[in-house]
Amino acid sequence: MKTPIIGIVSKNLTVKDFFGWQWQRICDSIRCAINKNGGLVIGILPQKNNQTFNQEDEHENIELTQFEQERLLQTLKLCDGIILQGGLTSHNYEEFIAKYCYDNNIPCLGICAGFNNIVRALGGNTIKLINADKHDRPDLQYAHSCNIIDKASLFYKIIKQDTFFVNSVHTYIANKIPASLSVVATSDDEQVEVVEAKNKKFYIGIKYHPELLIDKDDFENNIFKTFIDKCK
Repeated sequence: MKTPIIGIVSKNLTVKDFFGWQWQRICDSIRCAINKNGGLVIGILPQKNNQTFNQEDEHENIELTQFEQERLLQTLKLCDGIILQGGLTSHNYEEFIAKYCYDNNIPCLGICAGFNNIVRALGGNTIKLINADKHDRPDLQYAHSCNIIDKASLFYKIIKQDTFFVNSVHTYIANKIPASLSVVATSDDEQVEVVEAKNKKFYIGIKYHPELLIDKDDFENNIFKTFIDKCK
């Protein structure tokens, strides 16, 4: 059987204090999680002729040109599945990719900012938390509990737990969920933590970071295992 090719969508990183240099970043913990569970990883880079990128984790108003879309589709068609990763910024090419995966039933996993891009790509909305003390906790391995509210979901079949504990490193939340997505799990303060498109093979957005917990919780690793299985 062919090894599934998983594309991790890169994010811009600009270091203003270091000559303004810019990089395209891929989270190595996600790369490791894919490799550990039998996937072959490639990076999906923006196909732009300039280095202008949004510097916030919010919708970017600049639209992709037809040329940029066509170039991006060439790289996406190499992949059996796509991961939209977390980070401090979000870009229009990520929303374009999220919509493309939905429309073409390509397995897609969105993590943290990737969750935001899935929500926005399908017509939802995100806002910045006024008080993010509970949810922006990179110092804690586990920040809060989550509760499953949809036991008919694929996500519940994966983790097989009604309540579970997660890390939390984000400042944006979803305040409008599109009709095409179901809310699967919420935090103990009732913020949406997991969404899913039930009519797709695998189309899940997760607000926390399961890639940082795969060596501690089997059910977190099973998210990546199931994702790759659906990509085969």
